[in-house]
Amino acid sequence: MRLDSLRRVYEGTEYYASVYLDVSRAGEDAAEAVALRWPAAAQRLSEAGADQRSVSALGPRVADPARSAPGVAAFARADGAVAFAASLPNPPRREISRYAPLPHLMPLLAQRPPQVPHIQVRADRAGGEVVAVRTLDDVTKEEVAGSNWPVHKTSVGGWSQARYQRSTEEAWAENAKQLAEAVTTAAAQIRAELIVVGGDIRARSLLLDHLSTPLRDAAVIVDREVGADSALMAEAAEEAVRARADEETRRRLEDFRARLGTGQATEGLTETLAALRDGQASDVFIVDDPSSTDRAWIGPRPAEVAASEAELRERGVNQIVADRADAAIVRAVAATDAELRFIPDGEQPPRHGIAALLRYPLPAG
Repeated sequence: MRLDSLRRVYEGTEYYASVYLDVSRAGEDAAEAVALRWPAAAQRLSEAGADQRSVSALGPRVADPARSAPGVAAFARADGAVAFAASLPNPPRREISRYAPLPHLMPLLAQRPPQVPHIQVRADRAGGEVVAVRTLDDVTKEEVAGSNWPVHKTSVGGWSQARYQRSTEEAWAENAKQLAEAVTTAAAQIRAELIVVGGDIRARSLLLDHLSTPLRDAAVIVDREVGADSALMAEAAEEAVRARADEETRRRLEDFRARLGTGQATEGLTETLAALRDGQASDVFIVDDPSSTDRAWIGPRPAEVAASEAELRERGVNQIVADRADAAIVRAVAATDAELRFIPDGEQPPRHGIAALLRYPLPAG
């Protein structure tokens, strides 16, 4: 997971207000519950020392009644500027109201899969639906109505039945071709990396036949006749993205284990923070541990991070504060062009739950 896009979040050295809120509106009393959750979260932020400007700036972002996602995470600087806000595909695993030197981005990264542009398609014999998802907050939907008929086979009897049935098959194929053209256009517009296909089993097959090989190879099948914008399709897309990320992480972990002890990899909090500080880390592996209480020391520059205050003092850093280690790790990864990889379930975790592959070997001795 590359974090380059988060660099702008760290512009300036102000404290940050971080809030994670359940804004799901399912159920009779959901709207009322959301209306109560934000004031409670705002009160906790104020009690933690957050400036009123920060709290006021977050309100419209997290309590917007038009927001359809079930969860939201937002981060504001002390000057009242919202540094970043994002929808969550599910309610946050725990609600957070925090005011500290760094934004607490790790829960967001752990809960929300990497943002992969993708297409969700419902195929039927008359056409279908195409939903283009650039991000959770940038979604467009297109209805595709095929121009050919008939779309249903019928027992008409007599000499014309075979011709009628053949016409039906031809109509299905032509409608699938039109749907495939819409999918291809939408995929090119958002540079889709994944195609999720559901709907009628015959229509799905015909659609895949009309897609190019790269798009067909990127397809994931949902064996249900559900809408392109349904929760089931979104869940299938999320699962596919996670599976792909986990597969790549397992491959990189094998590389890490082969290099450990050769000076080309390191494990443990102190060692990994040092590698990040020196710009050595190419891949940082971490266990998703919301209960972690590990701390790190940070300076004003994003890569200024260490397991002890003395390490930064030795490098001439004078403005030093302590914060959550995972918050500091996210900042350093974003600043140094490293990749953050969550260790998949079933994999043996490294020492202290964190490790790194290095860009160049550590000096001997």
